Amino acid sequence: MRRLSLTFVLAILIAGACSSPVKHPDWAPDVRKALNDFIRQEGKRADNKYVVFDFDNTCSIFDISEQLMVYQLERMCFGLEPEGFEEMVTAGMETFPESLQDVLRGLSDSYKDLYSRFGPFTSKGVDDDTMNLMADDQSWKDFAIKMGRMYEDLQEYMTADQAYLWTMGWFAGMTGDEIYDMAMRSHLFYGSKETTRRSWTGTTSTHSWIDGISVTDNIRELWKALDESGFDIWVCSASEVTPVMAAVDAFGLHDHCKGVIAMTMARDSSGKYLPEYDYTDGPAYLAVTGGGWIRDSIPTRTRPMGPGKVTAVRNCLVPRYGGKGPLAGFMDSTGDFNFCTEFGSTRLVVCFNRASRKVTDGGGLIAEVAVYEKETLKYNLRKAGRHSDIYYVLQGRDENGLRSFRPYQTTLRLGESEPKLLATDENYASLDYFNRNKLTVKDILETFSIKTDASDPSNPLGFTYGFLDSYDGYRSKE
Repeated sequence: MRRLSLTFVLAILIAGACSSPVKHPDWAPDVRKALNDFIRQEGKRADNKYVVFDFDNTCSIFDISEQLMVYQLERMCFGLEPEGFEEMVTAGMETFPESLQDVLRGLSDSYKDLYSRFGPFTSKGVDDDTMNLMADDQSWKDFAIKMGRMYEDLQEYMTADQAYLWTMGWFAGMTGDEIYDMAMRSHLFYGSKETTRRSWTGTTSTHSWIDGISVTDNIRELWKALDESGFDIWVCSASEVTPVMAAVDAFGLHDHCKGVIAMTMARDSSGKYLPEYDYTDGPAYLAVTGGGWIRDSIPTRTRPMGPGKVTAVRNCLVPRYGGKGPLAGFMDSTGDFNFCTEFGSTRLVVCFNRASRKVTDGGGLIAEVAVYEKETLKYNLRKAGRHSDIYYVLQGRDENGLRSFRPYQTTLRLGESEPKLLATDENYASLDYFNRNKLTVKDILETFSIKTDASDPSNPLGFTYGFLDSYDGYRSKE
């Protein structure tokens, strides 16, 4: 056999590298291959090419909005005087039990006291000296803890997305520019911090959270590769739209972004946010080449969370792209499950593995399906397509330090030394059931996404699973 010349071998290697625009070593190998196969195969399309990313815990490691809540509280970045704050914080409380109403009234009284001693409060927040004084003030600690915990407390009386609207009321009294600037400060500050667990201890309770957010070089590489291959990149987020736009800019994604669909709050005639959702006119926002954003003309008319993300995509994007849904989706949790399973046009979904998502979460079910497709069905992108399935792949991450991806399906959770693939034994038991019964992807998603109690006679697993009351079906729509 003739020996290949060194020049020829190098040319082959270089050509292979050039044909693989996604090559960062921290990608899991099957994820990297899936992304490159997808770009090569779908990049040949002339038009109607778009993909949709969730943002929190998908594009970013950890949650930009939860981090912004901490930033607002520590610096008292609010745009309301005490009377306006009282109106905002107690809105709709008539339906809550008296004990919770007492807490909300107390928050209003505390804000008034803090405003008189440390205010006035604005979107820019207090200066460093005042922030340090507040940090030692027991009244401020109690206020911050109760504000931080209220989101969880409200979920006992309403859905998670309804409770989240209460936290977005914190932007009331600010303009879009003021919120953008505040969010930008938060993103840049926490994006440079190593991950830590922090807490405030008050008179009667404690509030804890994780500090630190990141968008990795992997995501920037992927967005660049998709953009250069002719794909439009959209974000569909359950966070408020302005902090998401600020995050796209803060983490160097703007030049590759087509637009952002997210929660949109109503504004008054002067452009200041109101503590209420805009179901009528709330639009997507389009990224302007070279920087900046403009309102799109099509309203979402929904809260883009869970099934609402499908509605938002169908309202804003499907008409724009010739009646077609997204070709790929990127997700982490229940809030993304519907848009990453229901569109018949979707070929690839990357699930970013938090290794904390149980069988009662969409991220947990998709993680199980990704493992099932890889280990049992032996799928790659083409084989999944031949079986009329979406190809699901699972990307691990390292939550420690400055946060990164890992070249594995498994995730190294904050403070843990052993990587995890799935969250609990119940996730593995579900996966074992799929294997023993040789289930199709359609059977898995349409059965195990539905809330089913352990005592239900139809439950084959013996433990509670599922997260949806109803489901329109796997690949059921464009």
